[in-house]
Amino acid sequence: MRDTSLLLVEDNSLDARLISSQLNKAGCSTLTHVSTLQEAVSWLEASNHVDVIVLDLTLPDSMGLNTFQFLYKRFPHIPIVILSGRTDQTLAIKAVSLGAQDYVFKTEASSSVLVRSIRYAIERMRRLQIEKDMISMDRDLEYAREIQQHLLPQTLPQIDGIDMASVSIPANWTGGDFFDVIPISRHIKCNHDLWQPEKSLDRDNAIWGLTIADVSSHGFAPSLIMVDTRRVLRTCSHILQDPGEILTFTNRAVSEVTLEGQFVTLFYGRLDPRDRTLEFSSAGHPIWIVDNQGKLNMPDYAGAPLGLIPNAQYKTDGKLNLKVGEVLLVITDGLYECRSTRGEIYGIERVCEVIHQHREQSTEQIVKELLKSVHQFAGSLTIDDDITILLIKMTEP
Repeated sequence: MRDTSLLLVEDNSLDARLISSQLNKAGCSTLTHVSTLQEAVSWLEASNHVDVIVLDLTLPDSMGLNTFQFLYKRFPHIPIVILSGRTDQTLAIKAVSLGAQDYVFKTEASSSVLVRSIRYAIERMRRLQIEKDMISMDRDLEYAREIQQHLLPQTLPQIDGIDMASVSIPANWTGGDFFDVIPISRHIKCNHDLWQPEKSLDRDNAIWGLTIADVSSHGFAPSLIMVDTRRVLRTCSHILQDPGEILTFTNRAVSEVTLEGQFVTLFYGRLDPRDRTLEFSSAGHPIWIVDNQGKLNMPDYAGAPLGLIPNAQYKTDGKLNLKVGEVLLVITDGLYECRSTRGEIYGIERVCEVIHQHREQSTEQIVKELLKSVHQFAGSLTIDDDITILLIKMTEP
């Protein structure tokens, strides 16, 4: 009872002195006594803090359960223990069902019984509040997850000669991974051209901006950085042509929102379906190409992750000529760094093996096989890091 503040609502002066004496001996540090319901309301509305209310149901200005219900409705966050001279079990059960933490008969209200009842009431209310807060937080996080998933491409473009599939699975409610497939007009000539809304673009003749990014760590905080990175990158993709220049501008924006030690690895490439080329720049994020023989190749890149060097200048790392049958593997490290129960890493080589083994199937099926394989390897359907996969297979036109 030490450090417990209590409001006693009792009109009988003898009962009030007896109860106060019992609680003071039990160590109650702060006890306030009032005699009427109105006095109790006025005292509580004066912003006085109290841990628990001990309430008699029979007061000069209120009688029976109406006394409790009036006080409970006004102050639902404060636990109320009813201390009554009415030894009515039916009334006691009804009072508890309406929200009272306990109903103690005055004839049985020894010091130990009363103290125990008060302690339990405070603890039950504390746990109830924690439960309510967790439910509310879960709702907020679920909403945040829905918003984040909505920011990812809901459908992938149907491009002649290209088979494309994707998946993004956050380890928590929200994640720091994201990918994008951005339709870009071929008519951008310089950064003074106006941005064109995507709905007005001729998608059959568009260039496609392929993006994948991984914010350091995972959870809610990285998801905020992810949203800002996506916004800037999308805007730059529509007004700039050079991938290196796009990452340079994106890096400046990311540097403004990241804290010390935070960064974003990001790959950005411009896929031209006409000549099957991919011009790209990477900020510390590798991609791989699996050829027809199952050989794995990682194109070279030179850029550091975004957010580490605010004034860094990024250059275009290269231009790939993609051949029929080759698979472009654009993923985050949550896939190939997944560990088994023995601590063994899944590894990029296993990713390549699964892709080559199922190379005749659609990319959608290959993605399913990759997830099945990594979950079997990990021995669990849960994951420790965000997993994002963008798989692109070059097919016959």
